[in-house]
Amino acid sequence: MQTLSSRSAGFFPWVFFCAAFFLASFASGAHAAPARVVVDSDLVIPLKDISPTATFYAVEIDGRVAEFFAVKAPDNSIRIVVNACQACGPAGFRQSGAYFICGACGQSFHVTGLEIRKGGCNPIPVGDRNKQIEADRIVLPLALLRQVASSRYAKGRQG
Repeated sequence: MQTLSSRSAGFFPWVFFCAAFFLASFASGAHAAPARVVVDSDLVIPLKDISPTATFYAVEIDGRVAEFFAVKAPDNSIRIVVNACQACGPAGFRQSGAYFICGACGQSFHVTGLEIRKGGCNPIPVGDRNKQIEADRIVLPLALLRQVASSRYAKGRQG
């Protein structure tokens, strides 16, 4: 028969680990929203969903995945980029406060530079000509999604 103290000995380290992980994620300032997945369709991003915390979107087309993220900059402008580095490829970015860190080389980019800086090691800008801005949403058309999904910046089959 197991005593209370021997059962709780395995329980408390697990609770401590979970609590430490939870607190560390809040302390870092990086709270990426879960990716939203779209298959063979335009990507529609409701403006109400865009905040200083990036929202990531995965779009699967013909078995390849193109990823994007949208974030609101401090000046309230909306920045949308391909979640891939122009130099490093599809490793993607993670958010740490107002910075986005390349998953391949570790270089960081401030949110105010997204969609502004081009070339080299930078997130790939979507640009105004590649998106339709409407009253309550932004639409990335299927043609753009197909272009990214067929490029070297796409990932293999999702799942």
